[in-house]
Amino acid sequence: MTQPMLDTTARVRGLGTVMAGFFGVQLFVNIANGGVANSLVPNLIAELDEANKVAIFGLTGAVSAVAAVVSQPLWGLLSDRTRSRLGRRVPWIVGGVVGLGATLLGLALGGTVALVVALAAVVAIFYSMITGPLSAIIPDRTPVARRGVFSALGSLGIFVGGLIGIVIASRFVGDLTVGFVVMAGLAVIGGIPFALALRDRKFDTVAPVAERVSWTETLRSFFVDPRKHPDFFWAFIARLVLIVGYWSIVSFQLYILDDYIGLGLAQANEVFPLVTGVMSLAIIVALVPSGLISDRIGRRKPFVVVASIVVAVSCVVPIVSPTITGALVSIALGGLGIGVYLAVDQALMTQVLPNASDAGKDLGVLNIAQAGGQVLAPLVASLVISVAGYPMLYGFAAVMAVLAALAILPIRSVR
Repeated sequence: MTQPMLDTTARVRGLGTVMAGFFGVQLFVNIANGGVANSLVPNLIAELDEANKVAIFGLTGAVSAVAAVVSQPLWGLLSDRTRSRLGRRVPWIVGGVVGLGATLLGLALGGTVALVVALAAVVAIFYSMITGPLSAIIPDRTPVARRGVFSALGSLGIFVGGLIGIVIASRFVGDLTVGFVVMAGLAVIGGIPFALALRDRKFDTVAPVAERVSWTETLRSFFVDPRKHPDFFWAFIARLVLIVGYWSIVSFQLYILDDYIGLGLAQANEVFPLVTGVMSLAIIVALVPSGLISDRIGRRKPFVVVASIVVAVSCVVPIVSPTITGALVSIALGGLGIGVYLAVDQALMTQVLPNASDAGKDLGVLNIAQAGGQVLAPLVASLVISVAGYPMLYGFAAVMAVLAALAILPIRSVR
């Protein structure tokens, strides 16, 4: 059975400040990451090698996936064992923001495919350095009864940030170097003040302290036995398959508009912010109400299951109607589904952790499913497109969403 998390939040005041800091970091980091990953990097790759852009973008995702999978739980583990004037999590979050900004400046100088692929992996490492410790803020300092709305606000920051980032980045498709510099500046100037708002040295005195163990035991701790903690295992699988499926569509949206809808790259870049705006608006509409209702009725699983099915339905639309209208309807339905999913799924994740003292590490393992899934999706998508084309990509995403819904059903410790 999963060990219950220690609800230390009752002794930690200033939850509103924590929420603001959590939202602000997500917002500015994802303005930078969203604009770079979804607009600047695809355009840079197309500029460097138009003929092989799909394969290169897929390779970029694969390399970044490995970097994220390795680093995500490691940053969480290190933050579990950190004691400082800023608390456990904040030093790592600040370091990640600075590193992310520096790497984006490096991309501004990226003149070869090899350098772009390598720097994209470094971006994934620093992004994980932020999100691993940041996600542990929820079980650290938030009551179970408030985690739905708390995780909804975090997801709101992610998607509002991503939308703003794409809109800003679209202004710089004619001068990608300036675009990368602007994104680096937004990450650092916006992210660091909100990260510092999360500092709380006093929390170190009430948080459960992770035991000091050997490196051998530390490495073994990254494996969570699915027989002992089946709910943790099923939560991981559900998130992984949904994210890989859905983000295989999202990550290729620019190329879908270009090649599948048939707009051409120039018009696709013009339409892309509209499509992303529709998705983000749908996500925003679904996020906060879902978190509030989930908290009020004390249920998580029904929201996640229904949301996964809605995502599956959204993937069928472009197969039937490969038009701009079909793309907009699909992205709107998918946005509603993923908005409900992310609002409640993060709260569910915090309730299946094996051990309170290893919250950062364990959430890092679970976050592999999201961060790794997001960067693995382009590789999977490029393979599917190469073998069977864009209609099969949508079919693949629909099947993955249905599997995600089925994987939630065996979870027993959360209603």
